[in-house]
Amino acid sequence: MKKILLVVLFALLPFSLNAESNLDKILSAGVLKVGTTGDWDPMTMKDPATNKYKGFDIDVMNELAKDMGVKVEFVPTEWKTIVSGITSARYDISTSVTKTPKRAEVAGFTDTYYKYGTVPLVLKKNLKKFSTWDSLN
Repeated sequence: MKKILLVVLFALLPFSLNAESNLDKILSAGVLKVGTTGDWDPMTMKDPATNKYKGFDIDVMNELAKDMGVKVEFVPTEWKTIVSGITSARYDISTSVTKTPKRAEVAGFTDTYYKYGTVPLVLKKNLKKFSTWDSLN
Protein backbone atom coordinates (compact mmCIF):
# COMPACT_ATOMS: atom_id res chain seq x y z
CA MET A 1 0.00 0.00 0.00
CA LYS A 2 2.88 2.39 0.75
CA LYS A 3 4.20 1.86 -2.78
CA ILE A 4 0.78 2.72 -4.19
CA LEU A 5 0.59 5.86 -2.08
CA LEU A 6 4.06 6.95 -3.16
CA VAL A 7 3.07 6.65 -6.83
CA VAL A 8 -0.14 8.59 -6.21
CA LEU A 9 1.74 11.26 -4.26
CA PHE A 10 3.82 12.01 -7.35
CA ALA A 11 0.60 13.07 -9.08
CA LEU A 12 0.45 15.93 -6.64
CA LEU A 13 3.81 17.35 -7.64
CA PRO A 14 3.65 20.62 -9.57
CA PHE A 15 3.55 20.55 -13.34
CA SER A 16 5.12 24.01 -13.55
CA LEU A 17 7.52 26.14 -11.56
CA ASN A 18 4.89 28.02 -9.57
CA ALA A 19 6.03 29.81 -6.43
CA GLU A 20 3.75 27.57 -4.41
CA SER A 21 3.44 23.97 -5.58
CA ASN A 22 0.19 22.04 -5.74
CA LEU A 23 1.46 19.93 -2.85
CA ASP A 24 2.18 23.06 -0.77
CA LYS A 25 -1.35 24.33 -1.46
CA ILE A 26 -2.88 21.03 -0.35
CA LEU A 27 -0.80 20.90 2.82
CA SER A 28 -1.51 24.52 3.75
CA ALA A 29 -5.25 24.12 3.10
CA GLY A 30 -5.29 20.82 4.98
CA VAL A 31 -7.54 19.26 2.33
CA LEU A 32 -6.90 16.89 -0.58
CA LYS A 33 -9.69 17.37 -3.15
CA VAL A 34 -10.34 14.21 -5.16
CA GLY A 35 -12.47 14.20 -8.31
CA THR A 36 -14.54 11.03 -8.58
CA THR A 37 -17.49 9.83 -10.65
CA GLY A 38 -18.86 7.42 -8.07
CA ASP A 39 -20.14 5.13 -10.79
CA TRP A 40 -17.38 2.61 -11.43
CA ASP A 41 -17.74 -0.48 -9.26
CA PRO A 42 -15.49 -1.61 -7.53
CA MET A 43 -13.22 1.45 -7.78
CA THR A 44 -15.56 4.29 -6.84
CA MET A 45 -19.22 4.07 -5.94
CA LYS A 46 -21.56 6.45 -4.16
CA ASP A 47 -23.73 4.62 -1.66
CA PRO A 48 -27.27 6.02 -2.02
CA ALA A 49 -28.15 5.00 1.54
CA THR A 50 -25.30 6.96 3.14
CA ASN A 51 -24.45 9.41 0.32
CA LYS A 52 -20.78 8.48 0.88
CA TYR A 53 -18.20 7.19 -1.56
CA LYS A 54 -16.64 3.75 -1.24
CA GLY A 55 -14.40 1.49 -3.30
CA PHE A 56 -10.75 0.68 -3.95
CA ASP A 57 -9.79 4.14 -5.26
CA ILE A 58 -11.66 5.76 -2.38
CA ASP A 59 -9.68 3.64 0.10
CA VAL A 60 -6.40 4.62 -1.63
CA MET A 61 -7.27 8.33 -1.49
CA ASN A 62 -8.32 8.11 2.17
CA GLU A 63 -4.97 6.48 3.02
CA LEU A 64 -3.05 9.06 0.98
CA ALA A 65 -4.76 11.94 2.78
CA LYS A 66 -4.11 10.25 6.12
CA ASP A 67 -0.41 9.83 5.27
CA MET A 68 -0.24 13.49 4.22
CA GLY A 69 -1.92 14.61 7.44
CA VAL A 70 -4.83 16.26 5.62
CA LYS A 71 -8.56 15.67 5.23
CA VAL A 72 -9.99 14.29 2.01
CA GLU A 73 -12.87 15.89 0.13
CA PHE A 74 -14.49 13.92 -2.68
CA VAL A 75 -15.69 16.18 -5.48
CA PRO A 76 -18.39 14.72 -7.77
CA THR A 77 -17.49 14.81 -11.46
CA GLU A 78 -18.30 13.07 -14.73
CA TRP A 79 -16.03 11.08 -17.03
CA LYS A 80 -16.33 13.69 -19.80
CA THR A 81 -15.03 16.45 -17.49
CA ILE A 82 -12.65 14.47 -15.28
CA VAL A 83 -9.48 15.95 -16.83
CA SER A 84 -10.81 19.50 -17.06
CA GLY A 85 -11.53 19.30 -13.33
CA ILE A 86 -7.78 18.86 -12.80
CA THR A 87 -6.72 21.57 -15.24
CA SER A 88 -9.21 24.07 -13.78
CA ALA A 89 -8.12 23.24 -10.19
CA ARG A 90 -11.64 22.12 -9.23
CA TYR A 91 -9.89 19.21 -7.53
CA ASP A 92 -6.27 18.19 -6.96
CA ILE A 93 -6.26 14.60 -8.14
CA SER A 94 -8.42 11.92 -9.67
CA THR A 95 -7.98 8.17 -10.02
CA SER A 96 -8.54 5.41 -12.57
CA VAL A 97 -8.31 7.78 -15.51
CA THR A 98 -7.08 6.21 -18.74
CA LYS A 99 -4.02 7.98 -20.10
CA THR A 100 -4.48 9.08 -23.70
CA PRO A 101 -2.23 11.32 -25.80
CA LYS A 102 -4.86 14.09 -25.77
CA ARG A 103 -5.24 13.96 -21.98
CA ALA A 104 -1.47 13.80 -21.47
CA GLU A 105 -1.11 17.12 -23.32
CA VAL A 106 -2.86 18.95 -20.47
CA ALA A 107 -2.57 16.77 -17.36
CA GLY A 108 0.16 14.85 -15.58
CA PHE A 109 -0.13 11.10 -15.09
CA THR A 110 1.69 8.79 -12.68
CA ASP A 111 2.62 5.19 -13.28
CA THR A 112 -0.32 2.87 -12.79
CA TYR A 113 -0.93 1.50 -9.32
CA TYR A 114 -3.52 -1.02 -10.45
CA LYS A 115 -3.51 -2.84 -13.77
CA TYR A 116 -6.58 -4.34 -15.36
CA GLY A 117 -7.47 -5.35 -18.85
CA THR A 118 -10.43 -5.71 -21.11
CA VAL A 119 -10.95 -9.16 -22.54
CA PRO A 120 -13.59 -10.68 -24.81
CA LEU A 121 -16.20 -12.76 -23.02
CA VAL A 122 -18.12 -15.46 -24.89
CA LEU A 123 -20.18 -18.49 -24.02
CA LYS A 124 -17.97 -21.50 -23.37
CA LYS A 125 -19.81 -23.50 -26.05
CA ASN A 126 -18.83 -20.79 -28.62
CA LEU A 127 -15.17 -20.55 -27.59
CA LYS A 128 -13.81 -22.38 -30.65
CA LYS A 129 -15.59 -19.98 -33.00
CA PHE A 130 -13.18 -17.21 -32.01
CA SER A 131 -9.51 -17.80 -32.75
CA THR A 132 -8.38 -14.37 -33.98
CA TRP A 133 -9.22 -10.73 -33.27
CA ASP A 134 -10.93 -10.51 -36.66
CA SER A 135 -13.23 -13.39 -35.77
CA LEU A 136 -14.60 -11.31 -32.90
CA ASN A 137 -15.97 -8.67 -35.29
